Amino acid sequence: MFDAPAPGREPARSRLPSREDALPRAADLARRMSALLGQPVHLRLTDNRATLVSYRRLPEGVRLRLHHLFLDAPDTVVRALALYVSGDTAAREVLEAFSHAHHDQVRRERGPGAPLRTRGRCFDLKAVQARLDAAYFDGRVHAVEVGWARRPARRTRRTIHLGGYDARLREVRVHPALDRPTVPAFVVDFIVFHALLHADLAAGHAGQDAGPDTHDTPDDAGRCAAEHTADFLAREAAFPLREAAWRWLLENLSSLRRG
Repeated sequence: MFDAPAPGREPARSRLPSREDALPRAADLARRMSALLGQPVHLRLTDNRATLVSYRRLPEGVRLRLHHLFLDAPDTVVRALALYVSGDTAAREVLEAFSHAHHDQVRRERGPGAPLRTRGRCFDLKAVQARLDAAYFDGRVHAVEVGWARRPARRTRRTIHLGGYDARLREVRVHPALDRPTVPAFVVDFIVFHALLHADLAAGHAGQDAGPDTHDTPDDAGRCAAEHTADFLAREAAFPLREAAWRWLLENLSSLRRG
């Protein structure tokens, strides 16, 4: 899986091209990849902002998911794609350089300069962040944006993601189901603290290698990594009401899922 490098703040200029425009270009790209790999390539275009290239090797060939910015890639980049699919990790540098040069084609969730909504009906997440930053992070996470996620469609969900850190946008988004008077303040504090801890550890590991940060990599929805290191768990344990927060969340999960 090849992840997108952290984007700049420039607005995205394009989205997934029309089917009529994309089909012949995608077919041509699939033929070029197939010739280089010596096996059939089944190509699907995406507009995924987080993962630009992913693939699976199957008996019938390679199933390749590719961001549409690669549709007009030059031969050097197409060869790098083939090498990457073949397992040559050195080809990642060519792909990263190409994606950096075309980062304006990778969409962003929000327009340039549009801040996250921090003030809710019951909780001001900017104030929560400032208090936690001073208490636990010595001012290191003040530049991380913290705000309420967009309210999803009104339906009962089987799962709910209450908060997470997006390393590419340096954002913490908190589920609006927590913005209600029946939710204890220490629960909201803990969700924000947990996400900011991911942000702090990710910043501490930045620059240790040239590839994407594998210590705390978010998924397509910008969620925190499922894996928590011993360092993470030790620092999380410093939150005084951690167990109480987890207990409240488990006891009230059904009502939160109902939104």
